[in-house]
Amino acid sequence: MRVIAGSAKGKELKFPKLSKDKRLRPLTGRAKEALFNILVNKNPDARFLDLFAGTGSVGIEALSRGASLAIFVEIDRKIVEILRENLALTGFQDRAEVYALDAIKALKVIDNAGGKFDIVFIGAPYGNPILEAALKTISETGIVDNGGVVIAEHSSRDDVPESFGNLKKFRDARYGDTVLSFYSTED
Repeated sequence: MRVIAGSAKGKELKFPKLSKDKRLRPLTGRAKEALFNILVNKNPDARFLDLFAGTGSVGIEALSRGASLAIFVEIDRKIVEILRENLALTGFQDRAEVYALDAIKALKVIDNAGGKFDIVFIGAPYGNPILEAALKTISETGIVDNGGVVIAEHSSRDDVPESFGNLKKFRDARYGDTVLSFYSTED
């Protein structure tokens, strides 16, 4: 895994050795590049939330491309250690916060603290109902700023609803088995 573009372009990110019963599925380089090509007008100075962050590849890419802040949420403490190492490796610790929490709890904590984001990326495990729970929780909070976008990464076999409260899907982009569903807020 490498950072594709921006100030940390080419930096190789650390990735854990996992047992067979535990899978970490990073966004492919092709899908990550396409994601940021779609977000090109939203990323400068963006406040970025990376849910189910894993080793931080997506949020670090956002920081490398100019995001002013990235908050990473990852529940697995061993993976969080690697995420912190990747932030140090790329020099982005000063523009990042890491929450070692359950994603739904983290969303509530962030909302209660008044956190607002321009871009929210959800990289939940494929086929897991936690993706829809995260989208529903986001729609019930005020964390997505006006004009903000929420991206849900999922398998092409997953049927993800067109809307959650004020979140309305406006685009799907498919890369192999990976689909990125883009939502915006509507009042």
